[in-house]
Amino acid sequence: MNRQPERLPASNERPTVLIAGSGFGGFHAARELERRLPAEAADIVLASPDDHLTYGPLLPNVAAGVLEPRHVAVALHGELRRTRYLTGALTALDIPGRTANVSDSDGKVSSVHWDRLVLAPGAVTRLPAIPGLAEHALGLKTMTAAIALRDHVIRQLNLADATDDAAERRARATFVVVGAGYTGVEAAAQLQLFSQRAVRRFPRLRRSDLRWVLVDVADQVLSEIGPFLGRRALAVCRRRGMQVRLQTTVEEVTQDAVRLSDGETLRSYTLIWAAGIKPEPVIERLGLPLEKGRLRVEATLQVPGVDGVYALGDAAAVPDLTRPGRFTAPTGQHAQRQGRAVARNVSASLGYGTSVRTGTTTWGRRSISGHSVRSPARSGSHCGDCLRPWSPAATTCWRCPAPPDGCGCSWVGCSTSSYRRS
Repeated sequence: MNRQPERLPASNERPTVLIAGSGFGGFHAARELERRLPAEAADIVLASPDDHLTYGPLLPNVAAGVLEPRHVAVALHGELRRTRYLTGALTALDIPGRTANVSDSDGKVSSVHWDRLVLAPGAVTRLPAIPGLAEHALGLKTMTAAIALRDHVIRQLNLADATDDAAERRARATFVVVGAGYTGVEAAAQLQLFSQRAVRRFPRLRRSDLRWVLVDVADQVLSEIGPFLGRRALAVCRRRGMQVRLQTTVEEVTQDAVRLSDGETLRSYTLIWAAGIKPEPVIERLGLPLEKGRLRVEATLQVPGVDGVYALGDAAAVPDLTRPGRFTAPTGQHAQRQGRAVARNVSASLGYGTSVRTGTTTWGRRSISGHSVRSPARSGSHCGDCLRPWSPAATTCWRCPAPPDGCGCSWVGCSTSSYRRS
């Protein structure tokens, strides 16, 4: 049964900022709010089924035994001093009544009042309707899945070493990874190296018995980083003995076989699925405007037409200001920057600081976000667009043709110092 919102002592007159999700976006939003808001300004509540932030990009290293699980997790209670933590996932939202239902692992539902809502629930693995995929595929989205995957690989090597059937040994030592994006390529590379080292401990197995196959429907690996680096990555994978099948899909999965779209059937007991993600299913049930399954937001990360509701990270279609008409990729780097930006905007809505637009610009290896939407004015020692220092006369930056208060940068008001934390 639902119960009335639980409020912190002596906080009934303070507004409540509810953050749903403890990933990169939600965690950094909460931490930045603690920095920007005085203790008496608002109550910060974070609702998440996990009590830690997981460094998702490092999960392939956990699966391969390169890193211990505790090294890729950050305890929320150890980093967030003023934030109230609720164990549970957001299940329903009442916008007119400004309440949200949070369900814990025991099925107990709590109704939480909010004045500002930040939606950062993250994403789950996208599983298309391929026969046998949901029953037999292994994922790599959570800490538990990474540990289970490592145990599975070791178990297959044990079974391959124990059998006298050559075909069975070959099938146990064949591993198929679907998805040639960041997660898939790194998982295949790390686990291939892990299995090659582990096979030395099995007297009846040889390194030549191992077979790693990377499958993707795209025409290149790592399409996110462009064709040049993608070709380099493909060459490295093949040089290490990995079989890469591009422009190929999976049509059926059974316990001991994977049938591909090119007609070949691979005997294998292992299919690692890393072919994309989708927002948490609760996003579709909220009744808010969507863009290709993700919440539609403005450059300020506010949901259009809904006062006090913000969204970011994997669950939001955040406009990419460097590429008009496109959205930022669902990566941890974007989510972290968006978390800080949304904290500034929430603080500004409560009377502390000024609002910002979120976007990303890159020069060399530096990236920034959160450019001022107020009237342009010089601030700091560097231009907020091109990242070059101001000239000695302090009237222009090294690249921009106009003075800082009317600089020719493409951003709206390059007033933010590029090296100042935003």
